[in-house]
Amino acid sequence: MYCKQGIIGAQFSHTQRGHALCCASYVRHQNNPKTVWAQTLLSAREKLKDNQKIKDCEPCYQMERKQIKSFRQVYNEQFNELRPSKLPQHLDLDLSNFCNLKCVMCDPTRSSMWAKELGKYSDTNGVTSISDNDLKEICELSHNLKYLTLQGGEPSIIPQYEKYFDYLKTNNLIQHITLNVVTNLTNIKQKFYDYLPHFKFVNISVSVDAYGDANNFIRFPSDFNKVTANIKLLTQYKNFTVKVDTAVQVLSMFNIGKLIQWFDDLQTYFESKNKHIGPYIQHVHTPEELCIVNAPMSLKNLFVKQIKGTRFEYLEKTLNYDQTYDHNRTVEYIEKICKRRKLNIDHYIPQFKSHYNIE
Repeated sequence: MYCKQGIIGAQFSHTQRGHALCCASYVRHQNNPKTVWAQTLLSAREKLKDNQKIKDCEPCYQMERKQIKSFRQVYNEQFNELRPSKLPQHLDLDLSNFCNLKCVMCDPTRSSMWAKELGKYSDTNGVTSISDNDLKEICELSHNLKYLTLQGGEPSIIPQYEKYFDYLKTNNLIQHITLNVVTNLTNIKQKFYDYLPHFKFVNISVSVDAYGDANNFIRFPSDFNKVTANIKLLTQYKNFTVKVDTAVQVLSMFNIGKLIQWFDDLQTYFESKNKHIGPYIQHVHTPEELCIVNAPMSLKNLFVKQIKGTRFEYLEKTLNYDQTYDHNRTVEYIEKICKRRKLNIDHYIPQFKSHYNIE
């Protein structure tokens, strides 16, 4: 049960989410970052060193029981050379929910657009961010940092990250840090991207969950063609690698074959520029209405047919063919979203109704 992330790192988030060992952890804390690092997480770190199970890490244990590569396993590979120290060596930051999208699997704590749609945090126009004091403490905890992950919201438009970058530059820390940015890449904000060449190395993790209009519905109001063009623009940066993060859900399953071909074409383009792009594939667990385990049998069969012999094939073993799930729950979930956003699912995923037996 050893986890290097839990021993050498932490996740710090805005007040509506709280701090944790990592982004996947169920256990969240509301103390200030220095207290969380030095005291609150101390017991969990010691247990992980002794290879003990802790409830913080249950999401990874669940993935491993399903024979899916977990965050724990990824971190153990990535941070293998790091040894425990007094200050964190990896920080996973989630400083605000400020975002320009409202993805169907998201929620108000991760998207200000979702918050506005549901009337949350109305006194700040749907935005919830980390306090100035917590940001100051995160800066002061960053003096032994080797790796940094930025999430959101959409990191490129969150002003707190630019303040943090300024601190890292001023204190001659930035050039020693490998950066990972999780982004929807619907735009390339030049001021944000101008900081990135100062880092030791940069990985851009672009979230794309389906092909074409299906992705535009899932990651509303994204523009799939614009995202594709922006991914290609990243080949101009010298110290960048690019990864496409795909969280497969029921709305991805209809045309997954086209997404696979799209990625193969991107790989060919990147290779022509002597650049690398790689995939990271997982599947949505929550909300349950969107989990591929709960898709109709006809959709599961269509999905399996498309992923045979591809990098997505391993997902077949995660499918539960027990049909006790009430598919009306998924229909109602999608209908509510369409009603609030004045959308017609037929315009984005025309096969949806036939697989869910909607007249």
